[in-house]
Amino acid sequence: MQRVRGVIAGFVVGAPFATFLWYWLHAEWEWAALVGLVVGLAIFAVVATRSDARDEAADLAWRETSPDLPPYSERAALEKIQADMPGPDRKPNESGAHDGSVTARRRAAPRQRSESK
Repeated sequence: MQRVRGVIAGFVVGAPFATFLWYWLHAEWEWAALVGLVVGLAIFAVVATRSDARDEAADLAWRETSPDLPPYSERAALEKIQADMPGPDRKPNESGAHDGSVTARRRAAPRQRSESK
């Protein structure tokens, strides 16, 4: 059902927009139609991917199956949030690099040139 709504919404906005570009802005008909099609496809993509009754039913089934897990509708939001991973506590030394790194060792020891000729 969402796809049908997306097609209708895309046509309702894209066709008048193409007509506006062609008639009032004097764009070539091919370019006006192309731009109207692109705008219509963008609106179709937004309308066709929004949630509907099936998503709510999936959310309800998800909650009944596993009440300890987060709701299905929040899954996308939870995937975007990155959890902080515990790791070793390293503090930067005087040179600004972490202890034990190659950069810290290079900055700490002066370079020595070979004198062999």
